[in-house]
Amino acid sequence: MLKKKRLNFLAAIVAASVLTISIAACAGVPRVEYVHEIPDVTFPVFPLPDCVAYNEDTDTVSMPLWYWQKIAEYKIDVDAIAEYLTRIGEIGAEE
Repeated sequence: MLKKKRLNFLAAIVAASVLTISIAACAGVPRVEYVHEIPDVTFPVFPLPDCVAYNEDTDTVSMPLWYWQKIAEYKIDVDAIAEYLTRIGEIGAEE
């Protein structure tokens, strides 16, 4: 009878220890904070070749303003994603 009580007591201590450690482990793990939201990057629609003109005399290319705006938006989105991935890599290296 005494042996059974001792086993029950040891089992209760082991169970309490395991639960305490598991609770402490969950509470001690830092949360992953996002640097910023991942922007939605869509590849720009390129214009038909007839709207782009190359001038050999001045060595310039002319195209519509909306095309340049799409290029700028695309570049900003790509840079934001590159920065996000760099920061995520730095966070992963710290751990």
